[in-house]
Amino acid sequence: MSLPYWLVALWTLVCGGYDLIQRRIPNGLTLGAQGAALAAYAVTGQGWLGVPWTAGLAGWALALALTLPGYVLKKLGAGDVKLFAAMGLLGGFDAALITFALASFFAGGVALLWLAAYRWFFLLELPLSRMGISIAGVPEPKGRFLPFGSALAAGFLVALFGFGSGSAPLPF
Repeated sequence: MSLPYWLVALWTLVCGGYDLIQRRIPNGLTLGAQGAALAAYAVTGQGWLGVPWTAGLAGWALALALTLPGYVLKKLGAGDVKLFAAMGLLGGFDAALITFALASFFAGGVALLWLAAYRWFFLLELPLSRMGISIAGVPEPKGRFLPFGSALAAGFLVALFGFGSGSAPLPF
C-alpha cells in the first residue's frame, strides 16, 4: 500500500472517531477532503488512490443519491452526507457501493444489539443486584442514536484495504 492509502485511512479514522465521540463531523474534514480530491483530479486526471475522475464523480453522485434521502427524512446528519460524498470522490463508484453496503450492515447490527439490550436488559438487573452489582439501564434508542459516520468509516476502510490492490482501490 502506498502513502496516499495510509493518508486516506488516517483521515477516515479521524472522521469516524470524531463522529463516534462528538456525534458530528467537522466541515473542514469532509469538505477539505472533497477539495483535495477535486484538486488531484484537476491536476492529474486521477484521484489520490489512482481512481479515474469519471469513477470519482460517479462515486460522489452515488454517495449523494444514497444519503440525501436519509438527510431529508432526518435520519442522517449533514456530516454523514458530506463524509460519504468525500469517500465517493476518493474511492470511486465501487468503493462507495461497498462502503455503503458494509456501513448499513454494521449500523444495522449495532441497532439490533441496542434494541435487544434495551428490551431484555431488565432480565439481568435482578441477578446482578443479588451479586451486589448496580448498573444503569440501557437508554431508549430514539431519533438518530447511531453515529453513521463511524459505520461509514469502518466500511470505507474495509473497501480500501480488504478489497484493494496495490495500484487501484478495487480490483473490479
